[in-house]
Amino acid sequence: MITGGGRNIGRAVALSLAGVGAVPVILYNEDEATARGVADEIVAAGGRSGICQANIAEVVQCQAAVKKVAAEFGDIDILINNAAVRPHSKISQITLEEWDRVLSVNLRAPFFLSQAVLPAMVRKKWGRIINMGGSDGYNGKPRRAHGVSSKMGLVGLTRALANEVAQFGITVNIVVPGTIDTKRPHPEWYPGVENGFAARMTRVAMGRQGLSQEVANACLFLASDLATYTTGQEMFVTGGAPPIVRQPEEEYPPQEF
Repeated sequence: MITGGGRNIGRAVALSLAGVGAVPVILYNEDEATARGVADEIVAAGGRSGICQANIAEVVQCQAAVKKVAAEFGDIDILINNAAVRPHSKISQITLEEWDRVLSVNLRAPFFLSQAVLPAMVRKKWGRIINMGGSDGYNGKPRRAHGVSSKMGLVGLTRALANEVAQFGITVNIVVPGTIDTKRPHPEWYPGVENGFAARMTRVAMGRQGLSQEVANACLFLASDLATYTTGQEMFVTGGAPPIVRQPEEEYPPQEF
């Protein structure tokens, strides 16, 4: 089961797993057409896939989605917690509602989805939980206090779950993408990105953006039997960029508090 598997990294993960015989079920909230498009693409290629609607900000919907998917497709052996929300707000403007929504989707949902799939994994003595982090968590980007907090909380959750379920043959890891060539809404949230992009690439050893497929490749490894002794780890897919850097001033020009 892949949350947010309709586009960008989630789509690449779904297609990659389907390519090796897995049955990806894409969890979506509002964009049914995009999720169904990926599932149809997998089926057209000879695989099996499905979609399931759920607002993962609601715990009861997380639990209901796991039950529904298991009833239709069988036990969930691999969980990819990919979906996230990334509003940009100055610290002085973050409301309680916005804070709670970000933490609910980015951190609370991965916990309760994991909690819901773990009994079957424990019973089978095999399972994979892969969380999707972000380099912003380590960089501490401006105007993303809630997002940064949620992503670093996800690192802690990964480590805690990994230690608790390792005895059952279940691995829990977090993939941390760097600057990836994805399409995102709200370009107004990235002031001066044109000016800052060149400076950002100088910190990437490979000198380029990563591809969604390259992040999917990391997930493919962690989901496989090649990674039986890899758990509780942060796998950086950043092209060699250091995990903690100060962002160039031209990328985030000073603003009033």
